[in-house]
Amino acid sequence: MILKKYVSTMTLITLMTSSILVGCSSQDENKVINSSELLKNKDARLAISMSVDKSEITSVILNNGSNPVNYYTPEGLAINDEGKDYREIAGNMGSGYDLKEAKEHWEKAKKELNFDKVTIEVLTSDVESSKRVGEFFQSQLQKNLDGMTVEIKQVPFKQKQQLEAQGDYDLVYSSWVADYPDPLTFLETFTTTGKFGVNSGYDSKDYNSLIEEGKNSSNINDSWKKYAKAEELLLSDAFIMPLFQSSSAYIQKPYVDGITIIPYGAKYAYKWANAEGRNKLNLTSTSDIPSLDMSRSTDSLSFSAANNVMEGLVRVDNDGKVVEGIAKSWEASEDKKTWTFNLREDSKWSNGDKVTANDFEYAFKRTLNPETASQYGFIMYDIIGAQDYNIGKTKEAKGVGVKALDDYTLEIKLNRPVSYFDRLMAFPVFFPQNEKFVEDQGDKYGTTKESTLYNGPFTLTKWKLDDVYIMTKNKNYWDENSVKLESVNTKIVKEGSADINLYENGDIDFVGITNEFIDKYKDTDEFSTSKNATTFFMLINGNKE
Repeated sequence: MILKKYVSTMTLITLMTSSILVGCSSQDENKVINSSELLKNKDARLAISMSVDKSEITSVILNNGSNPVNYYTPEGLAINDEGKDYREIAGNMGSGYDLKEAKEHWEKAKKELNFDKVTIEVLTSDVESSKRVGEFFQSQLQKNLDGMTVEIKQVPFKQKQQLEAQGDYDLVYSSWVADYPDPLTFLETFTTTGKFGVNSGYDSKDYNSLIEEGKNSSNINDSWKKYAKAEELLLSDAFIMPLFQSSSAYIQKPYVDGITIIPYGAKYAYKWANAEGRNKLNLTSTSDIPSLDMSRSTDSLSFSAANNVMEGLVRVDNDGKVVEGIAKSWEASEDKKTWTFNLREDSKWSNGDKVTANDFEYAFKRTLNPETASQYGFIMYDIIGAQDYNIGKTKEAKGVGVKALDDYTLEIKLNRPVSYFDRLMAFPVFFPQNEKFVEDQGDKYGTTKESTLYNGPFTLTKWKLDDVYIMTKNKNYWDENSVKLESVNTKIVKEGSADINLYENGDIDFVGITNEFIDKYKDTDEFSTSKNATTFFMLINGNKE
């Protein structure tokens, strides 16, 4: 009897213990949440944003002069009439590496969401530097945020872009490159309908209102103050974690100077370049020029080539200032909605025709014509009637606010005040096109040296596909005396380090270098870096189901 009672008691205790353990197991399971629950929580997003040491990315992984940043809109992009940078006016903002505060936010998130463990995924492309950034994130987050497991998904760049566009990610390593010289080119991407606003689920009425108020201000400084408030709000909501403003590292021979490096649009210009003791500049490129049809081009290589063999109303000089191009002067109405450009009469196309205001009116309207299928039509949407014509809402171009008042006067009417509109005119999509020549060439326009017209500092005298292209000084250019080089010769070199070998052998004079060669050259006089108007960041998805 005593034995039976003992067995019964032990059985009861065992059952009770099992029940308690089952209860604990159930409780533990309840403390595991999924990534979509986590990333909807602001404290969790802030914890992630503060727990990664960005300086390690720029100094160890990249090592190319890129700078860690806590803000979205980069330095050197937008300059006001007094010569001040937007970043100088907006100031520093956003969350830097702060492990103590990161852990405090993380503990708050754990209490708010009642969890102990969570797994998130970081999406990157399979490019080596991108893979290394992803792996560094994995290491930092798992080490600094207790209970965090990070998985990495590395895919080809095109697939990564598709997944990002679909919002199919937790965190994605991304970037944005300036299309024009104003903070709006960055900040508009996070409005409710903007590219990253849609992808990440960021939807702030206050942010949208500030952006709209900034857009409709006729005073650039007032506009920037609104943008600065909006940017600070965006960063405090932590849907984006800025990492660094990128730089390009390059080496050039001691006799080379004056190459214009532009932070947006066309990367390089050679109007003021010089190779002392030589009349030419020898370069390489990893690919051929895709197109010299500025209504259909989308890449910086095409834009850079066009910026040397063509010219718009204005151009950017070596100090980053906007100077005369085909326009010898220009003025804006008091409300900044009407811009008038006065063209010089001594600018000619390479076929002998004069460059006129009609060439600009035709070019703008051709870009906006839906049949052209330009991917850059959107950049003209501040012009009255431009968007309606581009999307097919109106069938004729006559409602577009671009008009040649006479051969040498161009008037452009805008929907809203755009204080930087003259700076925008340096972007190659706004370059002129000779209507008769373009129509005669049809689909061939801009695909060969014979099917392209030139009005810039150089003309294209040789263009052998996937081999070489040569730009020769344009003797009929209105500012010919400023052009020191007789030719710029570019060899297509697709193999990794072949261009470095050419440089070391003296066959080329200037070349961009990747981080694997930086240590070799960084202490030499030939090494330099230049800031790009590009910000790299982690985009945090607060809208994933």
